[in-house]
Amino acid sequence: MSVARVATWDEPPDLRDDDDRRAKSLYDLLQSLPGFIAGYYLREPTTGSLMSVTVWESEEALEAAEHAVQERPVSDQRGIRPSRIERWVVDASL
Repeated sequence: MSVARVATWDEPPDLRDDDDRRAKSLYDLLQSLPGFIAGYYLREPTTGSLMSVTVWESEEALEAAEHAVQERPVSDQRGIRPSRIERWVVDASL
C-alpha cells in the first residue's frame, strides 16, 4: 500500500541565502531512498503558502525517509518547519 506525506506551510517560510543548494540536497536524498515514488513541491501564488507531497511504496519506506532527512548534516538542512504534516493512503494512481 502506497502512502503520501503531505506537509503544508500556511505562511511563506523564511529561506536562507543558500536555500537552493539545501533544497537540491534534500531532493537528491529523497530520490535516492528505497521506496520513493514521486515528490511535488507546490506554491499558491497569491498567498505564498507551500505544500510538499511525497509518495512512498510503504509506511516503512516513509518512516525510513523521515529518519534519513532528520540525520542530514545541519549545513544541508533547510530549517523550515511545516504548519502541519499529514499522511494519506494512496487509493488510486492515474
